[in-house]
Amino acid sequence: MRARLRGDGWQGVGPGRPALVPFEASTQKRPDAPRLSFHDMTSRVSALERAPVFYALPEGALRAIAKRVRRMKIPAGETILSQGEVGDSIFFIERGRCRVVIEKPPSIVTVAVLSDGDFFGEAACVLGRPQQASVYAQTECWLLALDRQSLHTVMSGRDGEGMDELRRLSEQRFNLFADISVQATWGQLLHEATVVGVYSPKGGSGGTCISLNLVGALSRRYPGEVLLLDLDFPYSHSALLAGLVPSSCLARLSSVPPESFEDVLLSAVLWDARGPMILPGALRPEEADEVTPELVTRAIASLRKTFRYIVVDLGVTITDSTLALFDLTQHIVLVAAPELSAVKSAADAVDILKQLGTPHDRLTVLLNHRSIKPAVSKSAVERALKREVDLEIEFDGTRPEQAAVEGVILSLTNPKSEMAKGAEALTALLDGKHARPRGTDDSVPVHETAVGAPA
Repeated sequence: MRARLRGDGWQGVGPGRPALVPFEASTQKRPDAPRLSFHDMTSRVSALERAPVFYALPEGALRAIAKRVRRMKIPAGETILSQGEVGDSIFFIERGRCRVVIEKPPSIVTVAVLSDGDFFGEAACVLGRPQQASVYAQTECWLLALDRQSLHTVMSGRDGEGMDELRRLSEQRFNLFADISVQATWGQLLHEATVVGVYSPKGGSGGTCISLNLVGALSRRYPGEVLLLDLDFPYSHSALLAGLVPSSCLARLSSVPPESFEDVLLSAVLWDARGPMILPGALRPEEADEVTPELVTRAIASLRKTFRYIVVDLGVTITDSTLALFDLTQHIVLVAAPELSAVKSAADAVDILKQLGTPHDRLTVLLNHRSIKPAVSKSAVERALKREVDLEIEFDGTRPEQAAVEGVILSLTNPKSEMAKGAEALTALLDGKHARPRGTDDSVPVHETAVGAPA
């Protein structure tokens, strides 16, 4: 006899009996996107409305875009976009700092340093072109990424003027970056000098000594084509340490008329028969105030036409003239001694240079050992600086001090000294990044121009 159904029929659940549920309940639904919190929405809208591409959009449109962007966290030093690749997203910097570079072999040109509220990737997203530049995270970055489809969905639903304005802005920025990259390579095309700044944020670390020996090592390769500009204020002693007697300086040229500035400038250069040339920044401490950013810019522009390398010895204090010089340099050498106070100052200097947009590969950290047993190990220095030490100069005993007393440069007189070896290694590094082929310089050799007679 067939078993009798229980009173609950098919609605009950038991062994061998399927559990039946209403059709509506069995249909799987996609989980709803999580609702943005008030703080999250406010943060996104704030980042978007700071971007020039969206400054005129009403708040409703900004909120619609804010719901569609995705937030990304990028560690410092990571590559966000690569030049030449295809892209479909525009990125807005919610927090952090990025560097935009265009590779034009053999050089890499920084065309922009972007921070909170800036954007990038618009050429690929809006214009449909390959990425014009590579973008690196200089610090830890929080980005908002908006893909092309979401952008068109929000912007095209309006009167169309928004997308037209976005295309115009993207085209304008594309052309601007292209012009900057071309202008930045004019120096190489015209065979202008490479400007190298030597900066020691802590006095007594050996910055001036290293500057002199670097000039000496470069002069052995390029006699008569290397200049040391001494801006180590208030006391500029490079000429004295090299055994030269100055009679004029950069500070005394501030009132020289433009038509004769270059000739007077070159006449103030001290020429050493062994190769190095030195231009004092000031002869008296009070003259340092006469060296303004405008004067530094004029001098560098003139000197770059004559020399192959210009090495600038910078003072400890970062002044307006120092900042102007940082903008004109193609390479910065940061000198630090393995001492606690010097390492702390160097770490602060690295942060400042990053904020100024100095590319990572254009900053060289040089560790100068001033004693047999350093107080701080190399690994500890690297942890403090959050980057590797590029070069080291081992302890050289009393040779640097003795050379200063005698008015000689070790890289010229004693190639086997540790200071000379370090200067030669630094020269090789700079030549590897900035050298141009011999025989391409059309300028007149310096010793045949109006440069002062040998001291």
